[in-house]
Amino acid sequence: MKAHLALRCPAVMRRIKIEYLYMISSETNEDTSEQTIQDQQNDRNNNRTVTDIARSNRALVRLFVCCGIPFSVADSPFFWDFTKTLCFNYDPPRRTAL
Repeated sequence: MKAHLALRCPAVMRRIKIEYLYMISSETNEDTSEQTIQDQQNDRNNNRTVTDIARSNRALVRLFVCCGIPFSVADSPFFWDFTKTLCFNYDPPRRTAL
């Protein structure tokens, strides 16, 4: 809902849109600050944990929703190739899971 008000709703004033963008941005910053220590440990071990995969999936869903990207893109072989170049061990969820 916040993403809709911040990015798409034509009836919302500009000031309100900016407030919602700041809310979304601060939620992202809180998520990253909570997992900083755990991320550093995982980077040292080069292991993908359940927490890392959940965090990646949450960021992926946020990308699709906030940018208005259709979920069908998640099943594209080009999208899979792109994600594999970023992190070979990451298997992004299918469109039905998003």
